[in-house]
Amino acid sequence: MSKIKEIEKAGRQALYATVGGYAKGWEYLSNKVTVTIDDTSKLVNELIENGEKIESELKEKVKLNNQLDDKIASLKSKLGIDSDADAKLAELEAKVDALTDAITKLVDARLAQVTAASKTAKPAPAKAAAKKAPATKAQAEPAPKTTARKAPAKKPTATAAKKTTRTTAAKAKPANS
Repeated sequence: MSKIKEIEKAGRQALYATVGGYAKGWEYLSNKVTVTIDDTSKLVNELIENGEKIESELKEKVKLNNQLDDKIASLKSKLGIDSDADAKLAELEAKVDALTDAITKLVDARLAQVTAASKTAKPAPAKAAAKKAPATKAQAEPAPKTTARKAPAKKPTATAAKKTTRTTAAKAKPANS
């Protein structure tokens, strides 16, 4: 029986070793899982914190953007510039077209009046105008002719008189040969 006890003892030791190995593996894995869960939790917490920071920054930017939009809108309303610029432009174009039509009608009417007036007025013949007697004596007399006055001759200056006398004196004297 001693062999059976030894085999039994060896079997138990094998069983204990297997259970011990299983326990050691479970402990190792549970530590690794715990560390992994802790690391994952830390990573998730960091991501959540970063997301909250980004969210708060985005909210601030959106708030500033909305404030900027509000300021721009109030400035546009103060200046009279609305987002309906295209509608206002179309309205102004329609007004200009209406004014152009009205001016064209007025010009056409004025041209018709001038044309009608020129057709009804009889021009006086040229011969009849020539035969009419002048109304006043001034109109009957022809205008006196104007004669151009000659400018008075300039008196020679002293230097000019000396020059002329020298030249005339030189001409009068015979040259000595």
